[in-house]
Amino acid sequence: QGNNPGSFAANLNDRSKNLTPIGFPGLSDIGDGSFVPLQDIDNTFQYLGNVSWTKGNHNIKFGASYLRRQARNVQNPYVAGQYGFGLNTDSTAPTGGATLTQTQQRNNGIASTLAGAFSGEQRQVDLTAPDYRTYEPSFFVQDSWKISPKLTVLYGVRYDVFTPFTEVHNRISNFNFVQALGQTPATVTSSLKLANVNGVNGHAGISTDYSNIAPRIGFAYSLLPQTVIRGGFGISYFPGNYTSNTDLKNVPFLSNFQPSCQSAVAVQIETNFAGRNTGNGQCAPAYSAFSQGLPQASAPDVSNLQNLTPLSFNTESPNFKSAVIDQFNLQVEQQVGANVITVGYVGNIGHHLPQVINDINQPAPYSTNPNSPLYFGNLANPANRANSGPRRLDVQFPSGNLSGVGLVQSEGISNYNGLQTSFQRRLSQGLSFDANYTWSKGLSDNTGFSQEGDQEGFSNANPFRLRQTEYGIAENDIQNRFALSANYEFQYGKNFTGLKKLALAGYHINTISVWQSGKPFTILNGGGNNDNTSFIDPATGNTVNEAYGNRAVPNNGGGRDRPNQIGNPLGNRSLHQFFNTAAFAPQPTGTIGTTQRNSLFGPNFRHVDLSLFKDFQVTERATVQFRAESYNISNTPSYIIPLGSGNAQLGNPAFGTVTNFDPNYNPRLYQFALKVQF
Repeated sequence: QGNNPGSFAANLNDRSKNLTPIGFPGLSDIGDGSFVPLQDIDNTFQYLGNVSWTKGNHNIKFGASYLRRQARNVQNPYVAGQYGFGLNTDSTAPTGGATLTQTQQRNNGIASTLAGAFSGEQRQVDLTAPDYRTYEPSFFVQDSWKISPKLTVLYGVRYDVFTPFTEVHNRISNFNFVQALGQTPATVTSSLKLANVNGVNGHAGISTDYSNIAPRIGFAYSLLPQTVIRGGFGISYFPGNYTSNTDLKNVPFLSNFQPSCQSAVAVQIETNFAGRNTGNGQCAPAYSAFSQGLPQASAPDVSNLQNLTPLSFNTESPNFKSAVIDQFNLQVEQQVGANVITVGYVGNIGHHLPQVINDINQPAPYSTNPNSPLYFGNLANPANRANSGPRRLDVQFPSGNLSGVGLVQSEGISNYNGLQTSFQRRLSQGLSFDANYTWSKGLSDNTGFSQEGDQEGFSNANPFRLRQTEYGIAENDIQNRFALSANYEFQYGKNFTGLKKLALAGYHINTISVWQSGKPFTILNGGGNNDNTSFIDPATGNTVNEAYGNRAVPNNGGGRDRPNQIGNPLGNRSLHQFFNTAAFAPQPTGTIGTTQRNSLFGPNFRHVDLSLFKDFQVTERATVQFRAESYNISNTPSYIIPLGSGNAQLGNPAFGTVTNFDPNYNPRLYQFALKVQF
């Protein structure tokens, strides 16, 4: 720990007893990983009561419920700090020298590491363990009305309230980005909403949605003795803020030391070798040497946000609403002997769905506005004022100060339409089966709830026009799916006796088979400076190498976006080239690519499970069953192109190939068992 014991911040408190993680170039890291330790405590208390009342041909139910949720979540990114080693010059050959081998690059990295030349340092700490609370009161009333022997109607209404999070000790805060856009440097601090401070409510300025009235109606009509028609419509609400992006862990309840700088030794090494510093400049003198350690975590002073460096927020829209799903269906069921055929239309429409925006404070596409809405640069420069565009305001954060504002808003939409069919045979003459086929399509302008904004490319091109840029195939869209489960009990030998029955009777065979079309994926800009072009950054006048990362806003330094589609992407669907890679090209700088989100589908998924059973009658009431079972009997592999993988990144060496197995794929497996039934 050098000359400053304890400054590496192990044992800050009972949640930080771990070793500082340190990354080395070409070697394994040491120390504990990120986001450890984890403390996650959840309690739910539910109080409810229901009443049923039958009067004539009405069956009326009504009731109320009250849910009280408690949650504690402690998961610091780097509570004990983190160091990264590896300089740009470690892999650079001397002028006129041969290209360095991997071994030479690794040895250079080891040498710079031993010299203490770190390329980055950080520490991110939750200063307190937040204890969240939320409350969910609700009530409902419903009537099942048997109008006639052939027609039954079900109708009712439900009302729910999902309160935003509070914290027992008011240790949450929210940054009102929209309000900040209208502030001046002297008043922008008022956009930071601390729970129960200066008239802010206990939800850190987030309002409670009281509009969740959910009617529903359904019916079942026996058109003919063997024909039934069913249908229904209903509205459902659910809270869309159950995600780590809405935990409201912001200053002053966290300490974020994350400078973009290098050690003094790193700057000296690069300057001596390359004649200039190729990194991000030297860290402050107090923390520019590895032996000095990292600053102790402390609560930042938020009386003036412009004095905090770096500064970032995870925010939630102040008028965040509950997500709404309108569901509807119409089905016809027809019985034919022992068989039942069902054909139905099923659909839903989503409103106010959560949209997770990686950074709302990013510039507009480069050709129209080179500056962020909350501008970093020097406002004293008239050129900056002239070129800033209509969305810039006169709030100046020091360069590098406001690094990003993540936002969760409830403006997403979705729709699903599906044809669902089934063919069922009840057990008859030893045979029963259930075959189902679904043909459907799902569209949305938000990422799937489990993605939490992690689908690369979403919102990075222009977070202010999500409907126009992000509406496309939903991540969970499976457009074709067939599933069959069948069981056949051999009728042969049922009347045999003795050894003949023992050997030839009591056999069963069954199968579970699934086939479905591939999962959607998005083509992204990726790779390095593969097109060998550059542009002039108008904010700085510097020449910047133009990479494939984010072409719409290259000066943002944010996540990836999508390229242009210039041809038909369908290919021969081989593992070596699954789609036509020539159908995509990087779009001109400052423009949004024409490729839609989730525009392609990966390989199909299929498997067949088969089993054979043999019953041995031991006594009148006891049977021993021998089972031979095979999963994926054909040993057919199923592949996937994962979201954000190099297989879907333009400029990546793996672009267009398929290298990953589907998570649901299992190689062929046999198992044998004995089962006693009595």
